Amino acid sequence: MASLFSSHCLTQLSAITSINGFQFRALDLKQDLPTLQSWFNQEYAQFWGMQGLNLAAIENLMAATEHKFALIGELQGKALFMVEFYDPAHDEIGHHYRVAPGDCGMHLIIAPPDGSPISGLSFKVMDTIAQLVLEKLAFNRLVVEPDQLNSKIHRLNSRVGIRYEKAIQLSTKAAFLGFCTAAERHLASNTPSSTGLVQTSSALPSSLAAPVTSPMTLSTL
Repeated sequence: MASLFSSHCLTQLSAITSINGFQFRALDLKQDLPTLQSWFNQEYAQFWGMQGLNLAAIENLMAATEHKFALIGELQGKALFMVEFYDPAHDEIGHHYRVAPGDCGMHLIIAPPDGSPISGLSFKVMDTIAQLVLEKLAFNRLVVEPDQLNSKIHRLNSRVGIRYEKAIQLSTKAAFLGFCTAAERHLASNTPSSTGLVQTSSALPSSLAAPVTSPMTLSTL
């Protein structure tokens, strides 16, 4: 699947119209770049490290390749989030663990609030993406590498079923390496704590419970 990562996924996605009320479409660079630029410049998006970039720079970073591509998730016809999927075998993360067939890396950014807040929206988005990766696209594992300083995403990852294996140092950040299988996602969804916030440390082995300081550079939500 590695050499055909993007084409395989996009072919599978062509048959998917909606998951949990969210519609997915391929990122359209001409149409979506101004929206992405505004999202990346939000204070909460600091972990992407793309604040202040012009449209050409964002286009260069977000352009699809055979090893990565991005989708826009919409709710009621309005762009709500962008998710990027990538093949860990062709990414820096692949130097930090033994990549297995069926691994799928993921980066996510959600639009800033607009109007009345939707209760539990971030969790619904994350769980829908995990469902897309692990069930609809039938990958074996979802792979994440969030910045160690991003405490909000650690809690969210734990609720979805993502468990961190170890701390790693990437070229742009100190991160945690995490994984989630379909079985782990289902277990988390049937655990009482999944209905409310859990402690950050629940996603971490005890040795990783105290995140270390890292520069706030290119990262994932």
